[in-house]
Amino acid sequence: MGSAASLGVPGGWITALLLAILLVALVVRELRALAAETRRERRRALLALRIATAATVWLLAVQPRWLEDRLERSTGRLAVLFDASRSMQVRDGAATRGAAASQLAARWRDGAGAAEAEVHTFGAVSRPSTLARVAEALDAREDDTRIGAAVRARIEGTAIAAIGAAPSAGASTADIGAVVVVSDGADHEAGLRAETFARSGVKVHVVALGGRSTLSDDAIASVQADATAFLRQSARVRVLVRSTSGGPIPVALRRNTTVLREVVVEVPAGGEAAVELPFTADALGRAAFTVSIPVAERDDVPENNERAFLVRVVRDKLRVLLVCGRPSTDERFLRAFLKRDPSIDLISFFILRSASDLTMSSSRELALIPFPTEELFSEHLGSFDIVLFQNFDYVPYQMAEYLPSIHDYVERGGSFGMLGGELSFAGGAYAETAIADVLPVVVPPTSTPETEAIDTATFRPEVAPELARHPLVMLQPDRAQSAAAFRALAPLHGVNVVRGLRGDSRALLVHPTLRDASGKPHPVLAVGTMGKGRTLALMSDESWRWGMATAGATGDASAYDRFWDRTLRWLARDPALDPAQLSTDRSSYGPRGRAAVEVLLRDARYEPIADRAVSVVVRRDDAEVARVGARTDGEGNAHVELVAPTSPGAYRAVAEVDGVTLAEDVFLVETGGEELADPRARPEFLRALAEATGGSYYASPDDAPVLARFDATRTRSLGIREYAPFSTWPVALFAALLFAAEWLVRRRWGRA
Repeated sequence: MGSAASLGVPGGWITALLLAILLVALVVRELRALAAETRRERRRALLALRIATAATVWLLAVQPRWLEDRLERSTGRLAVLFDASRSMQVRDGAATRGAAASQLAARWRDGAGAAEAEVHTFGAVSRPSTLARVAEALDAREDDTRIGAAVRARIEGTAIAAIGAAPSAGASTADIGAVVVVSDGADHEAGLRAETFARSGVKVHVVALGGRSTLSDDAIASVQADATAFLRQSARVRVLVRSTSGGPIPVALRRNTTVLREVVVEVPAGGEAAVELPFTADALGRAAFTVSIPVAERDDVPENNERAFLVRVVRDKLRVLLVCGRPSTDERFLRAFLKRDPSIDLISFFILRSASDLTMSSSRELALIPFPTEELFSEHLGSFDIVLFQNFDYVPYQMAEYLPSIHDYVERGGSFGMLGGELSFAGGAYAETAIADVLPVVVPPTSTPETEAIDTATFRPEVAPELARHPLVMLQPDRAQSAAAFRALAPLHGVNVVRGLRGDSRALLVHPTLRDASGKPHPVLAVGTMGKGRTLALMSDESWRWGMATAGATGDASAYDRFWDRTLRWLARDPALDPAQLSTDRSSYGPRGRAAVEVLLRDARYEPIADRAVSVVVRRDDAEVARVGARTDGEGNAHVELVAPTSPGAYRAVAEVDGVTLAEDVFLVETGGEELADPRARPEFLRALAEATGGSYYASPDDAPVLARFDATRTRSLGIREYAPFSTWPVALFAALLFAAEWLVRRRWGRA
């Protein structure tokens, strides 16, 4: 039980000291005044009364208080935590740190207190185990050391807790009296402090491993590279090299077996040195690179001499070709949006005259040039990510022979969109062209009268209920809110008439009253696929009204930008908008590391693939390495845990339903990785952890006693109690009586 004193007077001890000096001065003054008193007894009595009243005044004025911390001590159970991270594979003399932990577990298993101990192994999370299992072999394959998470999990009473996780509902902490940590302390969690656990009342005892030997190790301490690199542009990776012996160390950058760059870096003994290696990615997609240093003759941890990293190679900008038949409000708004986005490289053309137009001057003297069909559609078409035709009629520009190029471009993986207007769809005579096979809608024949090619009625498009989750029409996070957002948009004036959808294409927005040739709601916005490419048809040239006109009515013009941002991202195959997605919890794992995989499965309509069997398959090239089954929940989610392969390299995790691949992600297996980047033991942190919590520290497993000898007494605070004895009425009454007594005595003796 601890206590502390405080004062109730403003200013605290300084005010109390000044008041004490004043009262002492008054007592001294009284003492001098009593010098003339001839009777010793009266002089002593009067002085005693003055001292008593002065002391009483001081106590009443400063109001001293005592704060008492009430503590409860109880003996609880013992929890034992064995570090199972990969740093425990490092040798400490003749045996590994993990082997030393297993020997200690074998000794504890046969000693007193073993039956009552709660045993766990831990890496990034803690997992239940037994002394017998650890004694047989410590399975040291975890990719992280998280001592803080493991201790916190035992204090909070959770069985398995990731770092930062909240305790499980109803968790009890009363039964854990102390925690024994058996670890090398190689935990590099940012901000982890031993003092964090001092207030828990639970003692943390520590048995340190690996602290008595010195490692000889050259290592790649860290690799820092951007997650994204641009195609055929120089990128850099920063490599930090650590060495205990120091000297010149060559650092090599490889892709597969090809050495891209090698640089020699001078590393000081016991220190670090950084080097930057440039490289150029020459192919789109995910690329795996390897950084390595030679293995010295005496290197205790050769696994950390090589690191790998993944880079997603993309074009530096999204290249968009916008071909417009004539200037318009819709064209102006769309071009302004595309030019405003710095991630878009826009090439746009206004077709104001054709090659057959009669002119009175030479073409060299004209500011307007003929449309460069040959350059765009024969030479550079493949360089564009998206091609948009906006109210464009190809006939006057002799483009018929180039339209098959667009067909082939989409089939190879390009994206094409046609936007409405009087020169689009039937008005542009596209029904008998190769473009007709690309579009997601069936274009009426060229002979269709102009009055039948466009319906001029004003309308508000409606979201197709079965496709309300599609990202192009999800203007709000909730499908009902998105539908309401479309209803709040300004109405459109007119729609290009088409005969219906082509093949398995889908209408995202439909006309509220107009019907197509099959009697279904007429599509306003339709999407589809052609070969490896994506296509879009917007049967209106008035989407600009979703910006300016809507802002005039509601004050919010953001719907226009959100719609076109999602449209372009979907056409460009942004992975974040894919209906099915798979992600791993880490980008790299150690051999046999535990990999957590999250799967979200939705069909082409973005509806959840609910309650379906899904297989997560690990492949290297085309060879299957592992397969784990699961079942999706009502929202199409599934969680799978995999064991990483043993061989280092790049792997694909693939989600399959009925043998069809729906989503995939790439991960690496490294012999070293973050866990072994700095495998040095940290006995100083372990000692601080034990001291901060009142536990015992043992520098070696040989020094540790049997489990029954560990102190499992837990000290718990019952709260703070405050005592203020001089603020009660009896004290005030006593002071009043004391003052009255002094006054009466002084008056009686003629000294009032």
